[in-house]
Order: sequence, then structure tokens, then C-alpha cells
Amino acid sequence: MIQRIQSVYLLLVVIACVAYIFVPFGLVKNPDGTLETWAIKQVVLIMIAAIVIAVVAFASIFLFNNRRNQMKVVLVNIVLSVMLIGLFLFELTQQIGIQNYIFKIGAILPIFILLFNMLAYGSIKSDEALVKSMDRLR
Repeated sequence: MIQRIQSVYLLLVVIACVAYIFVPFGLVKNPDGTLETWAIKQVVLIMIAAIVIAVVAFASIFLFNNRRNQMKVVLVNIVLSVMLIGLFLFELTQQIGIQNYIFKIGAILPIFILLFNMLAYGSIKSDEALVKSMDRLR
């Protein structure tokens, strides 16, 4: 059903991805000493990855009729979320340098994206186990 808890988790993934795109997640120290706000909108590859994760999560909400396919799609989304975190860290260390970066609240959003995906996967898996146990009772 669409009103299950995993639908809420997947919707939270979508919201976190949209927030990740628009919320600035750090400050960069320029060589002249000024601070510049750094947001995902400035890094196209990370922005595209966040949009793909949001679209996959939103699409997986409507796969509630086939929980096995929904579990596979959410598992792919978990892998994409890990890749997003890796891409963010790579971009941070290679392009900016960790010593020139000041973290803000938006930098933890990829962790929430991964956490909500994992919670959704666990909820789908427990639903599947519940259905299997009911089938054994019949």
C-alpha cells in the first residue's frame, strides 16, 4: 500500500535530495581570505546525481505492488547514495581542499539520504517477511 512507512521514508529521501540541491552546505576560503558560499548548484555532476536519486526514490514509492522489485530499486538507490557521498568527498578534497572548507548544516544531508534509503529498505524487507509468514499460515 502507498501509505506504508517505507513510502514516508522514500518521500523523505526526495525532500532531502531537493534540500541538498538548494541549501548551501559550506563555505570556501578564497586565496584572498574572503569566504564564498558553496552549493550543489555550482557542481553539476553532484546535482545530477542528487536529482537521479530523488527521481528513483519517488518512482520506487509507486512500486508498492511488487515489493521485491521495490527492494531492488531501493538497494540501487542506496548504492547511488553511497556514490553521492563519495563524489561529494572527492570533489571537496580534490577541487577545494579540506583545509579551505568550512562545513555547514547542508553537508550532512547526504548522510540523511542514505539513512532514509536504508530505513525504507528495512521496512520493505520486514513487510515482505510478514507476507511470507502469513502465506505459510494459510
